[in-house]
Amino acid sequence: MTAYGQTTRDDPLKDFDSLSASEQVDTLSALCWQNREKNTEKAVEYGERGIEIALDIGYDAELSSLYNYMGVIYQHYKGETRKAITYYNMALNYALQTHDSIEIAYVYNNLGDAFYLIGNVPLASEYAQRSMNTFREIDYKPGIAYSYINMGLVSRISMNYEESLKYFKNAIEIRKSLNDPVGMASATLEIGRTLYEMNRLEEAMNYFRKSLEMHDKIDNKNYMAYSMHGIADVYFKENKLDSAHYYYIKALALNEERNNQTGKIDNQLGLAMIYATRDMRDEGERLLNTALQAAVKTGITNNILNAYKTRAEFYHYLEEYKNASDNYREYIAIYDSLFSELQFQTMAEIKDRFEITERLSNINEDLVAKKKAQRYYFSLIFLLLVIAAVLVMRYRTKLKLSKELKSANQVKDKVLSIISHDLISPFNSLIGLSELVVEYIENEKYEEALSLSQSVYKTSSDTYELTKNLLDWSRSQRNRIEVSPELFDISKLLNEHITVVESRAEAKNINISVESKDELTVYADKTLISTALNNLLSNAIKFTGEGGTIKLNASKKENKALVSVKDNGVGIPGEKLPGLFGQDYTESTRGTNNEKGTGLGLMICKEFVEKNKGHIWVESGEGEGSTFFFSLPLNN
Repeated sequence: MTAYGQTTRDDPLKDFDSLSASEQVDTLSALCWQNREKNTEKAVEYGERGIEIALDIGYDAELSSLYNYMGVIYQHYKGETRKAITYYNMALNYALQTHDSIEIAYVYNNLGDAFYLIGNVPLASEYAQRSMNTFREIDYKPGIAYSYINMGLVSRISMNYEESLKYFKNAIEIRKSLNDPVGMASATLEIGRTLYEMNRLEEAMNYFRKSLEMHDKIDNKNYMAYSMHGIADVYFKENKLDSAHYYYIKALALNEERNNQTGKIDNQLGLAMIYATRDMRDEGERLLNTALQAAVKTGITNNILNAYKTRAEFYHYLEEYKNASDNYREYIAIYDSLFSELQFQTMAEIKDRFEITERLSNINEDLVAKKKAQRYYFSLIFLLLVIAAVLVMRYRTKLKLSKELKSANQVKDKVLSIISHDLISPFNSLIGLSELVVEYIENEKYEEALSLSQSVYKTSSDTYELTKNLLDWSRSQRNRIEVSPELFDISKLLNEHITVVESRAEAKNINISVESKDELTVYADKTLISTALNNLLSNAIKFTGEGGTIKLNASKKENKALVSVKDNGVGIPGEKLPGLFGQDYTESTRGTNNEKGTGLGLMICKEFVEKNKGHIWVESGEGEGSTFFFSLPLNN
């Protein structure tokens, strides 16, 4: 291996040390992308070195591209999709900071592709649509072609085959106009796969052969192997087993050469089924076990499910029905464990019940003010017990909703985890507190009961805020939020929100002030921006200690309104900043007074600000406080 800075006759890094730091990054970035197919490990080496230099000099624009390139390499050439998603999230963070629309759209496209591979269809669809919308807004044809591919993949997995074919053919037309043989070849392969799923075998074979020829010309061995596998699949369905065996073996050799784990698994499963037809049980079973172990190691959902499904089909063909049944059951169990908690219909019902919680808070305030203890306490206890009983019942019956799995794949595992832990737990506390209240009332200990009601009220309020965040987030994920922009004074809104959080701030002796005094009119949905602002203020209070300060400001900057929420609290560790607003970041950190949250607040802020054509970001350091910024359109 040639060290950086050394030169040989064929060394692409000749005179590397004479370049400026930014030129070194550009060079390494180009080499990373150029070597992704022919020398993957070298491409990774170039990418990591480029990232290291770019981080040292703060070259944010190229960092976005480098992280994106590394994601593509790990996903498509090393078969490590989940690691690729980490790189894509880093790329998205830097692309958003530099306002690079093209790079943002490419990251969205790659995230959609990655989530498609690991089986998260809702996120795959969401990111594919985001990518398409962004590329269309800037009329960037290469990107639109990429988006067509992802939209076609999502349509195919939803069995909208004709729509899928339309997307792939549109991608080919654009790539023809751009003279892009690589893009044309990949779209041709996807048409073959779609026709195969439609059982149009003769047409599928034509496209697989055309794809193989095109990829052979550009020497893309990974995709040559995919094309050969498609040809083998068609031969297998046509019962031309010798031909199928020949192409599975050729594809496997290429995938072993490129160390493509997903490709190897598919080839091994195909060969196992051929061995089943030839009554070669031991050879087939050996391949099945090898494929299953590799699938589990990749952690890719589709690989694992495909392995168990093929095992079941293998034993069924051999008339070993018990083994077939066991593997089908394992397939179903894994499918349910991976996807059953993605259902989300219960959230609409929970919303209705937590509107009752809000009314209970008002009742509790009236009880303290008017000292009508007994009548209100019994009402409170009754309603809380009803809500708790319904929630527990719903939680226990959620496992029965697997039949609605496909229509429910529009949310994340994190949500029901929050419901089951962060919601059920406070309601258990409410039940226990309520029992004590009843006991105090029966014993005519009204002052003790009244004191305990404050705990009941605080727990109810905290749980309501937690649930409101969950509902806001779920509505945004299901595109149920309609943006209704209007003209309003953002400075006035900041002052109004000080009143909203005043009691929480006073409890910690925190001073909140608004620095901007001039009127600044923005064009946005006031309700959504109020929700985002409330989350940012709540976070600032949560992570600011006793006697701290919070400063709000709104100013005009580059034809935008810039709003900031600055605190002198505990700050955020540097390693948590890059993914703070990301979909995968749902970590809830306790506040300075042990306050809890869902971990969804910042995600909601990001969604709501972006729905209003703005951007959100943060500047912070551990122990140095935090400043959250977001921009909004001005009155134009």
